[in-house]
Amino acid sequence: MSVDIDSPEGQIIRKMVPFSTMPTSVFKVICDKIMIETARSGTLIFKRGDTESDLIYLLKGDVSLEVDKLKMEIIKASSESARFALAHQLPRKTNGVAKGTVRFFRLNTIYISTPPPEGKKNSTAGSREIIKNNAEQWLSTLLMIPIIRALPPANLHKINAELEEINYEKGDVVISQDDIGDYYYLIKSGECLISRKNSPQGSETKIAKLQTWDTFGEAALISDEPRSETVTALTELSLLRVSKENFLTLIKEAALKFVTAFEAEILLDDGAILLDVRPPDEYEKLHLDNAINVPLYTLRTFLKTLDKEKVIIVMCNNEKISESAAFLLLTYNFSVNIWQGGMEGISADVLLNAAQTNANTSVHDDVVFDKNKPILNPPSVQKMSEVSFISPLESENEQLKKNLFDLKLQYEKLGKEKQALTEKYQQLFKQCEKLKTMLESLKK
Repeated sequence: MSVDIDSPEGQIIRKMVPFSTMPTSVFKVICDKIMIETARSGTLIFKRGDTESDLIYLLKGDVSLEVDKLKMEIIKASSESARFALAHQLPRKTNGVAKGTVRFFRLNTIYISTPPPEGKKNSTAGSREIIKNNAEQWLSTLLMIPIIRALPPANLHKINAELEEINYEKGDVVISQDDIGDYYYLIKSGECLISRKNSPQGSETKIAKLQTWDTFGEAALISDEPRSETVTALTELSLLRVSKENFLTLIKEAALKFVTAFEAEILLDDGAILLDVRPPDEYEKLHLDNAINVPLYTLRTFLKTLDKEKVIIVMCNNEKISESAAFLLLTYNFSVNIWQGGMEGISADVLLNAAQTNANTSVHDDVVFDKNKPILNPPSVQKMSEVSFISPLESENEQLKKNLFDLKLQYEKLGKEKQALTEKYQQLFKQCEKLKTMLESLKK
């Protein structure tokens, strides 16, 4: 369970180094990553020679720093030494042994790296400046972006090592429509405008204004197509950029989630929203009757109308456009899944059913979300030449899929029960600790 920044333990952590100097917004994100542990007397919390990149902080109790059973020092939670991580040098020089019951937490070093001081800027052509990051860290910006914050620490380490900062003046063009995609951008400070032209001779359409902690540039990297939009600096602009290769391997692959048609139907029955992100002409030719058409290039304008409490499933022809759409939605903290295989992966009988439905309804009727119409129901009446005979193996496969889904539901239920029992145990443990404290005070 994460730590509430206003709780007694949150206030203790706030006084530790380096948390005491962090902006509140960054400290809150870090508290979401903290899991407090309890150890009984004699427990080995860490051992000599450890090389794991976790820093360990003591919240309550005493920890003995020992080498071959020789006690070097005892750290008390109330001491000045406890404001710092225990035996933070790697590999660790000592063992850490609990003396009595202790409470502590571990935190990967990536989460407490600090941004570098502002240095002098070196001018380059067109008032654009690129500052190599080298070993400096830009964690305070990265942690403000939901899709980056959720990445494994190892990925964050690698991204930090390769980040570049690039600065623009007001009016500078950052990327142009039809450029080849080469970087993914994160806004460290400033504002920029996204716009596009539907034709070379057409007028420019303003799509969105982005500001600090927003991101852009992922669509061309995912689709491997030219840039579909132009981005222009509205103010002085400081960006962090990630190369295409690092974006694809460290961010995209770790972030995107796919669901099968069977899993998608279950989610839709539970109230999920199906977004078809293909162009309108493709959508009108053939689409699933539950799908709402929101083309990728208009998705940013629809973000405020989407319900973040609901799961979103995105669909296109073959996953490519869906990946870009899903990534954009994840950036804004939506819960998103991609329909695996897209329209090309849907069985012929389902597509036939969809085609028959589309022929009898208008495009405007189709955008009404009707969760009472299962996507995967086969057509009730067809010509004999159109009937798909299901082999015994296919039938058995469907049954196995249903059994697997039932097991998943049971697993989730048991997981929730376990979490509830864990929380109850923690409450009882706290009450027990309070009673012990009261008993000790009465003995005195």
